Amino acid sequence: MSRKILISSGIFEKRMALIEDGSLQDFYAERGSKVIGNVYKGRVENVLPGMDAAFVDIGLAKNAFLYVDNVVLPDDPGKDKIPSRSIGDVLKRGQEIILQVERAAVGTKGPRSTMRLSLPGRFVVMIGPETKHIGVSRRIPESAERNRLRILGEKYQPEGRALIMRTEAEGATDEEIKNDIGYLVELWDEIEAKAKTTKAPALLHQDFSMVYRVCRDFFNADIDQLVVDSQEDYDNIREIMERLDPSLLDRVVRHESPEPLFLVYGIEREIENALQRSVMLRSGGNLTIDETEALTVVDVNTGRFVGTKGLSDTILTTNVEAAQEIARQLRLRDIGGIVIVDFIDMDRTADRLTVYAELEKALESDRARTKVVHISPLALVEITRQRTGESLAHEISEVCPSCHGRGHVLTPITMAIQAENQLRELAFQRAHEAYLIECHADVADLLIGPGGDTTQALEDRLNAPVYVRVHAGERDQLFISGGRIDETEEKIGWVRAEEVINILPRDCAESETNQVVAIIDGMMISLPDAARTQQRGAQIVITEVHRSLAFADFVASGKSGSKRS
Repeated sequence: MSRKILISSGIFEKRMALIEDGSLQDFYAERGSKVIGNVYKGRVENVLPGMDAAFVDIGLAKNAFLYVDNVVLPDDPGKDKIPSRSIGDVLKRGQEIILQVERAAVGTKGPRSTMRLSLPGRFVVMIGPETKHIGVSRRIPESAERNRLRILGEKYQPEGRALIMRTEAEGATDEEIKNDIGYLVELWDEIEAKAKTTKAPALLHQDFSMVYRVCRDFFNADIDQLVVDSQEDYDNIREIMERLDPSLLDRVVRHESPEPLFLVYGIEREIENALQRSVMLRSGGNLTIDETEALTVVDVNTGRFVGTKGLSDTILTTNVEAAQEIARQLRLRDIGGIVIVDFIDMDRTADRLTVYAELEKALESDRARTKVVHISPLALVEITRQRTGESLAHEISEVCPSCHGRGHVLTPITMAIQAENQLRELAFQRAHEAYLIECHADVADLLIGPGGDTTQALEDRLNAPVYVRVHAGERDQLFISGGRIDETEEKIGWVRAEEVINILPRDCAESETNQVVAIIDGMMISLPDAARTQQRGAQIVITEVHRSLAFADFVASGKSGSKRS
């Protein structure tokens, strides 16, 4: 089996894909900073005995939720085993505590947190404050190896810390285990030292970047190649692997082709499919996946598949294939919580057991914790999957403002990412003198960036001018074209330097990037102050004009100018 990891770096996000024999098995995207795994010093804001929980200010937009079972007292870590205690017994308003985010904010809910910190290394996970405990991954089957790792853990275990030997620890040397534990001890000491001198709320430890986590958690001897399209990431990965596993350095490959990395391997299409409600099976059957607030429902249908034997065999074949694809789709879409699968009804008990076993087997490779409840006579199966944040669909889309919640539209950042990817694909297919992006104002704002920085980055990547203009259509409408510079400039709207323009309140808005902008003839104009335009409009004078963004200042009232509306 051929296994490759692909890491593609864009202006707005970094993406990782794990492919096996050309098929996408895992996908992760990192946009901006993440909070899962971060360690904070927080201040207790509210203690709610009725919920047996507290809300803690950790410096984010929403307070962190801390349930009583996740409260661990440093002076007596064993107390967290007492089932009868209440939140009021262990936490008080204004108390400063150290906690770690274990699940990101979802919808209106703040991030979920715990005082039981967990720091993962390549071979070992260190947990504390905790009583003495040594655990070994259940994926290490050999009893002799499990005993060896348990003995090593006991040998190097620091005081007040539990250790879990990860699957990667199988076959690791004494020295490798020792060094990994030593590294985690140093990291833990740094967090505690910073906590003593820092006032809450504050970030004590930023979890590692996606590139580091991929090297630590995914890149091992089973991976044939790690292919990366950014020189910065390539250099960073080689530096990381020098410490983690130098034997894998020759498997790190720099993607040099002008053709976008994900396009080469067909990943873009697979990601698009992961957003579709219907998923086709190779046999001709299909899955229908519906995500709701409470749970996710997967319906299995035979579709066009009629089989070559009897009806029971046709149903069994479809259900077995569906079980394999469902496990894959849960990983790709990062669907967590409760999942109900409605398989096609099966008359034979043996067939139901076969499908159940296939589903359990397919879920074994999932890094998220999963549990499969028995299959019912109606062929219903309940799955619970660890939820760490928003699913892929909720991460990149939001409630549609037109239908008020009956559907979803892609977020502005997702549309901006699509624009970047389409630009790179267009440039690969045929190089043009210039490129034009026509999009919604929210998307244009991100593509232009503060002061035009993002457009400049796009131009540097394409080595060609990029023009961004705002259209009056829906937000999910994106038009990208290439051509000669003179032709492009001739067909788009412009403002002129020193031009005086009357603008109305409806022309102005505060953008996603905190710029105050007006849109005139599709061109975005950066304004110094919105207050005067919000009430009665104003006159502005254009001071600078660039390809995608103009700058303006206010002029004294009464000066004549051409009115734009």
